[in-house]
Amino acid sequence: MRLCLLFAAIAAGVFGVVDAYLYRTLEVQMAQRDDADLLNKGVLVRQLLRTLPAGGRMPQEQLEAVLAPMIGQEGVMLHVSLPDGQVLASTVEDEMRLPAHAPVPLARAPALDDIVEVDGGPAPAHVLAMLADYGGRGARTQVRVLLLRARSDRLAILEHYRADLLATVGAGTLLAAVLGFWAVRSGMRPLRGMAAKANDIHTHHLATRLDPAAMPAELREMATAFNDMLDRLEEGVQRLSGFAADLAHDLRTPVNALMMQTQVALGQERTVEDYQLLLESNQEEYERLARMIENTLFLARAENAQLALAREHLDLGRELAQIGDYFELLAEDRGVQMTLGPMPEHPLFADPVLLRRAVNNLMSNAIRYTPPGGQVRLDARTEGPWITIAVANRGDGVPSFDLERVFDRYYQADPARASTSSVGLGLPIVRVIMHLHGGSAHAEVRPETGTVFSLRFPRHAGAA
Repeated sequence: MRLCLLFAAIAAGVFGVVDAYLYRTLEVQMAQRDDADLLNKGVLVRQLLRTLPAGGRMPQEQLEAVLAPMIGQEGVMLHVSLPDGQVLASTVEDEMRLPAHAPVPLARAPALDDIVEVDGGPAPAHVLAMLADYGGRGARTQVRVLLLRARSDRLAILEHYRADLLATVGAGTLLAAVLGFWAVRSGMRPLRGMAAKANDIHTHHLATRLDPAAMPAELREMATAFNDMLDRLEEGVQRLSGFAADLAHDLRTPVNALMMQTQVALGQERTVEDYQLLLESNQEEYERLARMIENTLFLARAENAQLALAREHLDLGRELAQIGDYFELLAEDRGVQMTLGPMPEHPLFADPVLLRRAVNNLMSNAIRYTPPGGQVRLDARTEGPWITIAVANRGDGVPSFDLERVFDRYYQADPARASTSSVGLGLPIVRVIMHLHGGSAHAEVRPETGTVFSLRFPRHAGAA
């Protein structure tokens, strides 16, 4: 309806401007035609008066009868007078309103510029004043001739024409409103179809898609964007369902362990040492639950843009050396050799806390899954606009079909995940940290180095 009213307003404006132009054009053309006709009559009257023979006296009635065919009956009035003011012939009803304009001299032919507009009576009139040679008084003499054309006849025509134009504006506006309503309603039919399909979509029915080929060209881009949005929503719902299932599974394991141990301990009288062992075991499960909750909250805050980065320029070599020193004892306990590779001289613009957390997660995984006698290597290098940190280990490796899934929440390549202390959130946290920095995290298997996890940071601050 708003578009219909807008079309009607536009149509009314356009028709109004066009009709005003046509009305003004007709008014000007009629005025020019009337002035040309008045000028021609003046020339004919001057010629007629000049051709009258000298001698004899022509009464006023006879003179008016001679001039009447010249001026016609089209609203033209004639007034002929001598220099002393004596009237020879006149068809003017009120001679007191005759204008006192300077007449066109006898030596010059009248022109359109000599016609002037005067206000007289109910409507303005155009007047031509001129001198003429007249011999009907017994001798040749100059007389003053006034020709007046009232505008009443032209105004009547224009009034009728104006009424027709106003009717045209009203009819055209109404027609534009009706046709605009029909056109908009027909054009928006695909939108109503989109709305109907959108109403059919819910969390258990996300497979509905629009057919862009069946849409008008103006709506194909919207239909494609709508389908892409549904794809993202469907993927998000599936991931959320999987996340909920995995979270329930991982929470159930420590909770069941706590319940079972507590029930067994309460089944009969225990010694103080037994209760101490029970509390130590429960403490391990509580720590596992605390890590799981802390990591889940971290991921939720990061994905909802509630985690602010405190970036600064870091000496990457020194940061990685400190991390290597921290994990060196753990590597020795497990019989794993840890080495540091070359480091770039270019500083790294990153959040130091999140950088250490990401590399620590990779290092702890690498040492955990590397068998005794294996090797873990930590190095960094510059690759164009990126700085890449790589952690490689020669353990059992990650199957190729698991390389992309290892960054999913609660996913573990080890089938016996319930028996380990890992909850499957370390690598997802690494990927989220890299996304916050504008970088990426990748995993690959190389024959010469084994499993390699790479972190790519933007080299320059503006690249992030």
